[in-house]
Amino acid sequence: MRQSNVDGNARTVGKKAGRKPAFTEADVVTAALDEGIDRFTLSAVAQRLGVVTPAIYRLFDSREQVVVACLDRAAASIRLPADEPDWHAVLKLWADECWRVCENFPGLERVVYDYAPAFTRIEEILAEYSRRITAYGKTPGQAMFALDFIGDTVFACHLSVESMRTVDDSGTTGLDRVKAAVSTHSVIEPRESWRERGVVDLKVDFILMGLEHRWPEI
Repeated sequence: MRQSNVDGNARTVGKKAGRKPAFTEADVVTAALDEGIDRFTLSAVAQRLGVVTPAIYRLFDSREQVVVACLDRAAASIRLPADEPDWHAVLKLWADECWRVCENFPGLERVVYDYAPAFTRIEEILAEYSRRITAYGKTPGQAMFALDFIGDTVFACHLSVESMRTVDDSGTTGLDRVKAAVSTHSVIEPRESWRERGVVDLKVDFILMGLEHRWPEI
């Protein structure tokens, strides 16, 4: 049985036999992350490693397996709650960590939205955050609602921030293009903070204030 790989070449399903490659799975993951977790190709990864593309298949069966390994590395960097004094602090830590992994692993937010099983790679992390929140009297369903809401907010905001930071071939940023596109008396007021985290913190604080009054469940 044959199938097409991400670089458009037919290959036989399963790992190829042969001489052990002079690189590790960790090397492949690092190269993929350097290319961008949302856009790397196996040929580009191979080029960074100084090998031919088929050599990658001695360690990974597909591009998707590399994506999962990249997600696992990002997940391993997420700090877990420990001695936070209340659920507010636990959720603020979660917001901080969601933002940090987006900053440290460019393109991560796109993969989270494009690759349906992405969130399953942090199942144990979510369980620990949920456990800490339920210790303050909330149900698991309430904890998961809050974690999902804040995570979605941070990742979506970071996606927007990245579009404002992006520089095109002429040296113009996304924010510059927004400024040029709005009319003089527009209610839209482009600000430099759109390229940073400030608005995210306002939204997270607003969510926390809302949770003071009601905790939905999922």
